[in-house]
Amino acid sequence: MIPREGLYIADEVFLTGSAAEITPVRSVDGIRIGNGRPGPISRKIRRAFLKIVEEGKDPFGWLDFI
Repeated sequence: MIPREGLYIADEVFLTGSAAEITPVRSVDGIRIGNGRPGPISRKIRRAFLKIVEEGKDPFGWLDFI
């Protein structure tokens, strides 16, 4: 559990999910997170995720192609 106040002061926040993939969060309760844009960590994680699912470059063996 993360207290709501912890999100207000975070440098970056992102959500993950099968449809959302990696989605940066710009604000919580109208309070801007960081500078209101995706941060370097969110961008790096998103790039790595997309490389795995779109290009099949899976160094961890997570994918099962069906």
